[in-house]
Amino acid sequence: MIANLLAHGIGGRTDLPLPAWQLAWAAGFSVAISFVALGAFWERPHLAAAAKGRVLWAAVGPGSRLVEVVLKLTGLFLFGVVLFAAWRGNTNFAVNISGDAFLIWFWVGLQFVSALFGDVWRAFNPYFTVADSAAWVKSKVTQTELSPITRGESTLWPAAVAIFAYLWFELAYNGLWFQSDPGSASDPRAIGVFLTVYSATMLAGASLYGRGWVRTADGFSVLFSKLAAMSIFHLDEDRRIRVRPPLAGISMVPPTVGMVPFILVVLGSTTFDGFTRSSLWFDIAGDRVGWDLTVVGTLGLLAIVLVVGLAYVFAINLMAGVTGEPAEELSAAFGPTLVPIAAAYAVAHYFSLLVLDGQRMIIQISDPFGRGWDIFGTKDYSIDWLLVSPSTIAWVQTLAIAIGHVLAVAAAHDRAISRYSHSVAVRSQYPMLGVMVFYTVAGLFLLLGA
Repeated sequence: MIANLLAHGIGGRTDLPLPAWQLAWAAGFSVAISFVALGAFWERPHLAAAAKGRVLWAAVGPGSRLVEVVLKLTGLFLFGVVLFAAWRGNTNFAVNISGDAFLIWFWVGLQFVSALFGDVWRAFNPYFTVADSAAWVKSKVTQTELSPITRGESTLWPAAVAIFAYLWFELAYNGLWFQSDPGSASDPRAIGVFLTVYSATMLAGASLYGRGWVRTADGFSVLFSKLAAMSIFHLDEDRRIRVRPPLAGISMVPPTVGMVPFILVVLGSTTFDGFTRSSLWFDIAGDRVGWDLTVVGTLGLLAIVLVVGLAYVFAINLMAGVTGEPAEELSAAFGPTLVPIAAAYAVAHYFSLLVLDGQRMIIQISDPFGRGWDIFGTKDYSIDWLLVSPSTIAWVQTLAIAIGHVLAVAAAHDRAISRYSHSVAVRSQYPMLGVMVFYTVAGLFLLLGA
């Protein structure tokens, strides 16, 4: 795997417009100021009332069904191309489409798309297509009713385990092996193994527990659906596309069991991603290579996720002392307000990866398997590595994390003001504010190389 891909396109920041520590603390201060402004001017809840939105387009009728089928088949086709490329394509990641398609355009690109345009992945998800098709065939053969699709009733713990498995694969296995020995991780077969095992697990679960299980067990689809709550677009139960104010959908995310651990795993793993580029990590990793480094990386990943989780639990317990409610109930109620931070971390960590390394896809679509083809005439495309400057990337990182935490503070305040009187709501959010400032400053220190 090439260096820029696994380094996520983020290098040292030696040309920052301000010292890194000043940017980090300025972002933390902006979060605190936003809290003061919210307490002074946001005196009643707004998000829930605006979450329904208004109808933009009624996606019903034969035409919409045809579009739905085409999208599902497209999802299956693209998944097949990536899986075939991973198993049978050229073993050089630079010319094999599987690495960039899976690690950049799928993992990174769909996080951005979901936050901006809604749960687009639901229309393409091949696991949904296979599980739904198998359930339909079973209902016809056995002459029974089609098994229902449940939304939000099940636990998200399987999804938390699934997304952790991917993040371990990306950060503690693949990424660290490349850092220690670039040649050892340059084989797309690792992606083939992961996708095969992951897919088999998802479909086996669907066969045992019904097609609805995939909706709450596939870590990718769960993450994309949570990020989609921030979007101005959403699809209602009557298959109508609605438009609403940004962030309003956060108020409608149900407090599902396992949702908070799921989000904390995502936040902690992204924080670990930044930590692996710090001087402290290089001191810890030392000269370790291969599986020795992976073991240390796994422990580091678990430790960072635990620290991020404990900070949230600490704030929730302090909040429980103010409101008198059980900490477990508060944790579930305020868990969705962490979603804007997850979106902010995705932008901050992976913006440069998508904009710079993502250009390789223009070349690879002409020769997806590395066989020397030139299907679309783009094989000789030259990547513009100067498309964005390091200072621009640093500003995007700083603003993304600051804005993401401000939005999280706003969502938490709106949730609090809907549950308590204004004075209690403000006091209950002091602990959460402290955690938000901690996340902001720590995240930027790691990203900017402070």
